[in-house]
Formats: sequence, structure tokens, C-alpha cells
Amino acid sequence: MHCVGQRGGQMRTRHGQRGQALIYGMFVVIGGLASLFFLFNTGQLSQEKTKLVNTADAVAYSAGVMHARALNFIAYGNRALVANEVLVAQMVSLSSWAQYARTHAQNLPTQFVECADPYGYGETLGAAFHYGPKYAVMCYLTVQYAGDYIAQIAEQVPPLAQAVVTGAETNKQAIKLAHGLLHTPGHLQSMRTAVMQDVAQANYAGDGSVRVEPAGLVGASGAPLTDDWGGFTRHYSGQDRARIAELAGLAAHTDPFTRERRWDATAAFPGPDPVCIDLGRKSEVRRRGGTDLVNYDEWIAQDTESFWRAYQPRGFIPRCRYQEEPIAYGEQQAHPDGQDQDDSGARLGGARSNGGAASQASSSHWTNYSGLPSYYELDSGQLGKDDPALRMSVRLVRARSDLRTSDGSSQIQRSAGSRIDAYESRVAKDEMAAVASSEVYFERPFAQRPNGYGAPQGRPREVGSLFNPYWQVRLVHSGNDVRNQQQRQGALIQ
Repeated sequence: MHCVGQRGGQMRTRHGQRGQALIYGMFVVIGGLASLFFLFNTGQLSQEKTKLVNTADAVAYSAGVMHARALNFIAYGNRALVANEVLVAQMVSLSSWAQYARTHAQNLPTQFVECADPYGYGETLGAAFHYGPKYAVMCYLTVQYAGDYIAQIAEQVPPLAQAVVTGAETNKQAIKLAHGLLHTPGHLQSMRTAVMQDVAQANYAGDGSVRVEPAGLVGASGAPLTDDWGGFTRHYSGQDRARIAELAGLAAHTDPFTRERRWDATAAFPGPDPVCIDLGRKSEVRRRGGTDLVNYDEWIAQDTESFWRAYQPRGFIPRCRYQEEPIAYGEQQAHPDGQDQDDSGARLGGARSNGGAASQASSSHWTNYSGLPSYYELDSGQLGKDDPALRMSVRLVRARSDLRTSDGSSQIQRSAGSRIDAYESRVAKDEMAAVASSEVYFERPFAQRPNGYGAPQGRPREVGSLFNPYWQVRLVHSGNDVRNQQQRQGALIQ
């Protein structure tokens, strides 16, 4: 009985202690829930910040890509302008050469009558004392067989070449129109704004809204630009077209036919006058021709051919002189209507050294040519820099009410009368913002072959220009934009 009573007493004591640990457990659960709630908001804020920064980078990079593509588009357009100028130079050269070929075929039989010998024996004399064997063969074939055909074909070349120039002018006007539209105030800006907003919304699809605010364009020095292109590019026209004139001239003269059409046909033997034989003076046919750009607004080409006969003039002093006998000539000019340029200084491959033939060249004038075009290029201040660059900064803003936190748009919400204010996402001025900057810079891709110009000095380094389409984009850090944003939100960190 005693033992039973003791067990009974023990049972009554244990029953009285039940539920005492529950009080401590409730505090632990409440603390855990509070910690979980705090971690939830903290994690959501960190996620929002990371996403906003990544989106800002994507938006800034997209804006930079637009600027790089715009600059490359201008560069390709400028190259196309130069290519059309080269085409005009080639057509002018071809027209002048065709006129030369026609007069050559017409005048050759009277200049060298031996070429009319149907058996070709007369060419032996001509090759020996007039022009050499190669010219002899050409002279014989032209006079005997091809002269009429050459003259007929050559007659058709100038009008066809002029029609090609009209097409080149149409191309130039279309390119200039496209460049002008790209530089219309607000045009590029409106397209860029739409692209940036689309990129931002694509990153926040179904997750509230985000606002994109361009923070402005700045030059390489950090100074703000007044508009999309102000201070970075410039429109060159009139007497400021020296750069495109130089490029067009160099490009046109990479074609040997356009640059210089020159050869000599020298007789096999000197003479026939005794003095000329003693002095070793040989007669020869001199062919000269070339094409040049004159004063930005005229292409001129001239072709001449003359026979320079070695002869002994009358007199007491024995001498051997050369006398010019013109054979063929042609000249073509292209310039705006009423703007014929002074081309007295044009080199023309030495065509004017055949003075008699040059004086007989009656120039044809094409007035459907408008001259060198105006164009867009980097501003002179940017051209003087080693690394011209165009920066674009953007500011992305997300309202507090859109944040996926307990006091924002999250499904986990604190009650209206909650006292756990420490869990609020107290962002400055009720908005979360991120700033990102992109920079458009010039650099030839590493995989490309280096430009051969300047090769003796080693691998050349090209500088930025709107005649080279190697503009690229990268993200950069802008401390000024970050500090401006902090000041704007009243949260400047020293």
C-alpha cells in the first residue's frame, strides 16, 4: 500500500508540470518567425537590387549598341560616298580614254601611212625608225581591221559613262539623306528611349514596372553633350571637305588606270638624220593620260598621244631636235553646272606634256555631277584625341510599392497595425534606383588583319574616325553619375 501511494503521488506531481515548456517554445517560434520575416525582406531587397543593377547594365549596353551601330552606319555611308566618287573618277577616265581611242583610230592611217600596207612590210620601216615592234603590230591591226569598230564602240562609251555618274549621284543623295535623318534632333533619342524601355520591361515582365531615365551623353572628357551628337560629330561642307577630298583622291588613284595611263613606244634605231644617228636620238610615240580631282568639285581626265620625231633642223650648227606630231586626244570633265574649275594645276599623268595633242582635246562637260558631298565626321576636337569616346548613362527607378517585399507587392504582407516597423524596406525617397554607363570607343577587332599602311613602322594603330566602321561598346564605371544619384536621393556616401 505504501508503494502504491508513492506512485500515485508521483503521478499527481508529473501531471501538474505538463505545458510549462510550451511558454518557452512560443517565444522561440515567435523569434524564429520574426527572423524568417526579416530574412525574407532582406533577401527580397537584395534580389531587387541585383536585378535592378543587372537591368540597368542591360539598358545602358543596349543604348551603347545603338550609338555604336549609328557611328558604324555613318562610317559605312562615308565609305560608300568615297566609293561613288571613285566610280565617278573611273567613268570620267573611261570617257576620256574612249574619246582618245576614237581619234586614235581615225588619225592613225594619216599619221603612219605605212600601217596601210596590206602585207605589213611597211611596218618594218615604222618599227625601225618610228615606234618599235609592239606599236607596229598594233598600228597594223588597227588600220587594217579594227579601226572602224573601235571608233563605233568608243562613240557609245561617254553617254553610258555619264548615265553611270547619274546613278552615283542618286546613291550619294540617298546616303546623305539617311545621315541627315540620323542627325535630326530627337530622332535617335526617340528610338533609343523606346529600345531602353523595351529592354527594361522585358527584364521585369509580369513583375511590376520600372522607369528608365537617360542621365545624359558625355564626351570622353566627361563634359555633358547638349544633344545626341553635339560636340562629338560635325557636318563638314564647303571648304571643310578636305578630309573626304584626300580620301577620294587616294582611293581613286589606287586604280592604275585612273591614276596614270602612260607608256612609250621607242624606235629600234636612231635617225634617220645623220646627226640624230650620231647622238643616238630615237623617235618615239608618247602616250600620256591621267585623272585628278580639282578644288573639291571637279573630276577631270585627259589622254593624249603624240609622235615625237627626231630630226635635224636646218642651220650651221648640227643639232638633233624633237618635233611633236599629235596623233590622238580626249578629255572629260565632270562638275556642277556653271562651276567649271581652274584645272591648270592638274597633273593628269603628264597628258599636257604632249602640248599639241592637248591643245586639240575638246573637253566634254558633265554637269550632272554635284561635286564632293558634304558629310558627317567626328568633330575636329575629337579627331585630335587618341581615344575618342561617347558615353551614355542611364538611371533606372523602381517604386517602393513595386518591390517584392512585405510592404511592397509581395503576397506576404504585414498587417496595417503591425508594430514591426524595423522590417520596412525604407528606401530613400520611396524608390530604388540604379545607374549604369556605357562607352562607345574605336578599336579594330583583334581578329582582323592589321592595316598595311605604315607597315615599316610595325603594326599600325588606327585612331577613331567615321570612315572606319570599328566602333564598339563596353560598360564603364562612372563615379560622377553614382554620386549624382546619391545626392538626388539624399543618401550621399562620403
